[in-house]
Amino acid sequence: MINLLDVADRIDRAETAIGAFDVLAGVAGVHGYGHSACMEIPKTNKLHPEALAIVKMPEAWVEHYVTREFALIDPVFRRAASDVLPFTWAEASAHSTTAQRKIMNEATSFGLRNGLTIPIHGPAGYCAEVTFAGGKVDDDPRVLMSLRFLATVAHDRARLLVRRGWVEDMPNLTKRERDCLHWVAAGKSDWAIAQILNISETTVHWHVEGAKRKFGASTRIQAIVAAIRLGLLYP
Repeated sequence: MINLLDVADRIDRAETAIGAFDVLAGVAGVHGYGHSACMEIPKTNKLHPEALAIVKMPEAWVEHYVTREFALIDPVFRRAASDVLPFTWAEASAHSTTAQRKIMNEATSFGLRNGLTIPIHGPAGYCAEVTFAGGKVDDDPRVLMSLRFLATVAHDRARLLVRRGWVEDMPNLTKRERDCLHWVAAGKSDWAIAQILNISETTVHWHVEGAKRKFGASTRIQAIVAAIRLGLLYP
């Protein structure tokens, strides 16, 4: 079984938010939850700059999720915002709409067949969720109880470190860079974006590459996720 005090101590000694979450993810992985995420749930459709956002999900799924704007109707997000008890994805899906169940069904093709979500609530309406997902998972109640405790410890440590390390000078995107990223996030090709903005494909590519450089991102999806996290782009 999980040695709670030992794992909690390792989380609390982590020097970065990612490091704290890596300890938690390692423990969850042993029990079949090979993917995880820790996300602050915004009160509006805009994350504030210090929002906690750590995503260890398949990159293809993240891109699929973002470009289709699943965050607007995600049943896991919605339930976490209003519930205080942990729940499985099966439980979230059972009380969802047809469109929401479609999201859950599509997740299975990316290896995300089973999930466990721990809502976390705080003062002034603060809300976040820690989610574990995988294929064949250990559903022993003792494991789930342990993950619930450790998720809270990891969230608190990560949030503290994110706020402590926040730097005020966010990347200064130009209007064109932001426009191009917006349409990339919507799933548009460079050719389609060029038609929408009445500029050349080369210019679209140049603006997207400029945004990637400012975020220090190696891929377009990384730049999009960074822009959403900083509130520079709406999901």
